[in-house]
Amino acid sequence: MTKTTTKLTAACLGLTIGLLGLNLLELNSSASAQEATASEKQKLEATAENAPAAVEGDWGSFTGQIIVDGEPPKMDPLAVGNHADKAVCLDENGEVPLDDDILVGENGGLKDVLVFMVVGRGEEPPKAHPDYQKEPAESLKIDNVKCRFQPKVLSVRPGQSVELKNSDSVGHNCHITTFNNEHNINLPPNSSVDLVLENNDTSPGKVVCDVHPWMDAVIFVSENPYVAITDADGKFTLKNVPAGKFSFKFWHVKTGWQKDLVVKDMEVSRRGQIDLNIESGKTLDLGKMSLPAKAFK
Repeated sequence: MTKTTTKLTAACLGLTIGLLGLNLLELNSSASAQEATASEKQKLEATAENAPAAVEGDWGSFTGQIIVDGEPPKMDPLAVGNHADKAVCLDENGEVPLDDDILVGENGGLKDVLVFMVVGRGEEPPKAHPDYQKEPAESLKIDNVKCRFQPKVLSVRPGQSVELKNSDSVGHNCHITTFNNEHNINLPPNSSVDLVLENNDTSPGKVVCDVHPWMDAVIFVSENPYVAITDADGKFTLKNVPAGKFSFKFWHVKTGWQKDLVVKDMEVSRRGQIDLNIESGKTLDLGKMSLPAKAFK
């Protein structure tokens, strides 16, 4: 073989190796680009998956006010009598306090009415707005103050922690009885106990103190977060309700289901239920709803 042939062969071989190297480089670059694209896609998918659900246009609210029509029953002083703990149970003026089962404001508004969404037997509650999904982590409280429960009405979610507190210098107990939950917790003076109520209920239950029989409160354990309690003016608002048609009930400790409630242009069932259409991005205002004074038991 001549020197010229050898040089040409070597040159061709070098060119071939060079071309192979370029092809490999292009393949590696293409693979890297594909991997980078796949990685970016995964990141975008993960971001989208973990992002809060879109709320605009998917949720609405409704509000209203419950007004007592007529003269509500007058509340008597609590049956404290000559109980050994009477001195602790008197109000700031040294008087036996009035029963707080029926609290009507100057404007006629009825306090402590439970308003809640109805979920049919065996049905799953609708998907809750993200704001409600973090509520079970928050602790609630039932306090014993001057031989009365505060607050009078409480709504909790299954699995939500409730602090049972005794701010008095005498002993109490919190005897909680609902359809699916029962606990009887002893509370020495100035003590507290954390309690978790595990089971869902479809109607409110009661809290009593067996040491002081006049003490009572209402507790509602509901996995459905769409529950409101009327304030001192009888007003309530349920925010971020899923858009669509849903039923809601009204309940009070002295009326039970509010079948006598008068809601403009709506029919109220014998179990205090109305059917509403919640529109996306809007607030349905039911206005003033009238409850005849005769409805109180």
